[in-house]
Amino acid sequence: MEKYELGLNKQSFSLYYNGGEIWAEHLDSLYNKKELLIQKFNQDLIQISRPSTSSFIAINLDESDVDREILELIIHSFVMLKKQLQKVVFVGLNSKMKSYVKMKNKNTSFTMTCIDDFEKAKEWLL
Repeated sequence: MEKYELGLNKQSFSLYYNGGEIWAEHLDSLYNKKELLIQKFNQDLIQISRPSTSSFIAINLDESDVDREILELIIHSFVMLKKQLQKVVFVGLNSKMKSYVKMKNKNTSFTMTCIDDFEKAKEWLL
């Protein structure tokens, strides 16, 4: 089994945490498999767009090669949703991509940040 297949098999899911609900988006461990990351995100976006899915989203991108194009796709997809998101946190980005998220945060109706620790990211969301 290729090591990226472990990341591909990780399921995204709703997580009850600290009295609230978070959508845990797992796009981690996909390494340089950009097209697979995009496909997985687009499949998960169907669930994210449902009214019953939490508007607090943690996106784990650890051990995935993320560039501006991928971040732009994710952020633009969230902006275009018919439902209002509250908070989005990115986990596992390098400093260059963190700066890009910070810049894009000024142009969205929801709050975005980057935190390296998934537990701290969950706490920030709720």
